[in-house]
Amino acid sequence: MKHHAKLLILCPFNSIGYQLLDQKIEEYLKTNQEEIVLYLVGTPITYLKVYEQILFHLYGRTQHYPTKFNVIFDLFNKEFRNKYQFDLVINLGTHLEGDFNLHFKLNHEIQKIHFSQEGHKVNQYKRGANGGTFDHLHIGHKVLLSLSLLAVSEHLTIGITGEMLQQKKKLKGFLQSYNTRLRCVQEFCSMFRPDIDLYFSELTEPAGPTRNGQYEILITTKECQNSLEYINNLRKQENLNELEGYIIGMIENENVQGEAKISSTQYREQISERNRLTEYEYLELKTEWLSISDNAYWFESILVDYYSQPQRHYHTLRHIYDMLRQLKGTKNIRNVKLATFFHDAIYYPKIHDNEEKSCLLFQQFAKECKIDSEVVSIFILQTKSHQTDVPFLPEDDLSDLMIFLDADMSILESDAYPIYAQDIRKEYSHFPDKEYKTGRIAVLQKFLESKIYNLRSEEKARKNIQEEIEILQNWVV
Repeated sequence: MKHHAKLLILCPFNSIGYQLLDQKIEEYLKTNQEEIVLYLVGTPITYLKVYEQILFHLYGRTQHYPTKFNVIFDLFNKEFRNKYQFDLVINLGTHLEGDFNLHFKLNHEIQKIHFSQEGHKVNQYKRGANGGTFDHLHIGHKVLLSLSLLAVSEHLTIGITGEMLQQKKKLKGFLQSYNTRLRCVQEFCSMFRPDIDLYFSELTEPAGPTRNGQYEILITTKECQNSLEYINNLRKQENLNELEGYIIGMIENENVQGEAKISSTQYREQISERNRLTEYEYLELKTEWLSISDNAYWFESILVDYYSQPQRHYHTLRHIYDMLRQLKGTKNIRNVKLATFFHDAIYYPKIHDNEEKSCLLFQQFAKECKIDSEVVSIFILQTKSHQTDVPFLPEDDLSDLMIFLDADMSILESDAYPIYAQDIRKEYSHFPDKEYKTGRIAVLQKFLESKIYNLRSEEKARKNIQEEIEILQNWVV
C-alpha cells in the first residue's frame, strides 16, 4: 500500500469491536497515511451511549499515529462518498457496490466491547448546544462534536472560547486563533453530519447563548459538568426550561505518563517540545508567516500539525525557524519564505516523494489563496536534488533559489551539527545500525564529492561531514 494517501474504509456498523477490524485499522495506521476515514454502513437509530462506546473504541486506537482519522456514520451522511475524493477505497465486508481498490470479508470471531442499551437516544432532541476551546482539534473534541451532532435532529449551537477567556491558559502563545479553531470545527461538523443547522458563538463568558436561547440539551464533558448547573441557574432566572445534560466520558491518554485525559494543553506542550521552540520563538515564526499571508489557518492548523508529527526530529519547525534567519539578500522574499515554510511540510522517512507531496500541498494553499505557484513550486522541488540548473529561470529567481538552497543546508556548517546527526539517526530508526551506518556514510561521501553551497564557504561543512564519517566508521555494530 502506498504511503501518504487519503484512504476510505467502508465497514459494516455491526463489525465494530471485532478483532479483525481492529487489526486492519491498525495495519493501515502503521503505513503513515495522510488521512483515514472509517465509513460505517448500516447505522441504526439507537442510544447515544452505543455511539459513545464506538467512538471511544475507534478513536482511542489512533493515539500513537500521525494519521488524521475520522469516523462517519452512513445514516447521517449518505452523500459522503460522492462529495469527498480518496486515493484508495477499501471495502471490509459491506454490501455496497463500486470500484474498490481492495475488498475483504470480516470473520466475526472476538468482540471486545459490549454496547449499553440505555439513556438518551440519537435525534431525541431538536435543539442542543455544547462549548469548548477546541484548540488543536483532537480526538476528544471529535467525540464531543460527533455525539452533539447525533443528539439533535435540527440545530446545534457550538460555543467556541474567545480570547478573553484564554488569558490563564498554559502556553497560550501556541493557542490557535479563534478563526482557525472555528474553521476546524466547521469543517469537521460539515463532514460528519451536514443536515444539522449550525450556529457558532464566540464565548466571552461561560454560558454564551445558552443562558436564554431555545435549547433542550447541553452536551458536555465530565470536567465541564458544573457548567450545566451554572447555565440552568441562569435560565431559571429567566423562567426558561432547564436543559437536559449528556455528560461524555473521556478517552484515556496513552501517550503522556501521569495525564489521565487527552487535552489541548498536552498538544501545545508537544508542539513546543517536538519543535524545540519556546513560546516567544513560536510567536516569531507565526509573525514571519503573517508577513507573507493573512491565512493563519494554514500555518496554525495545517503546517504546525505536519511539522509536529512524531516521526520528525530534525525536519521540524525548528529547521524552518533557523532557515528564515538566513535569507538575507533575496529579491522576492515572499516566494522564498513560502518555499521555506512548505518545503518539508510532508516528511515521512520511509517514502521517496516527500518533495513532490510538499509541492502539491503548497499548490493547494496557492489555489485557495489565489496566488501564483510556479516559482515557489520549483524551489520546493529543487530541494530533492539541490541543483540550480533550472531552465529559463529569471536571474533574480535563480539568485533567490541559491540563497534558499544554501539556507536549507546551513545545518552542515553549524556548531549544532552533532545534534543534527543524532536527529537524522532517530528519523531513520527503522533501519538496523549496520544498514544505517552503510547508507549514511554513502550519503555523506556523496556530499563531499559534490558542491554543497552556491554562495557560501564550504570549509566548516566539509569538516563536520568528515567528522561524522569517521565516527560512523569507528562505530562497532
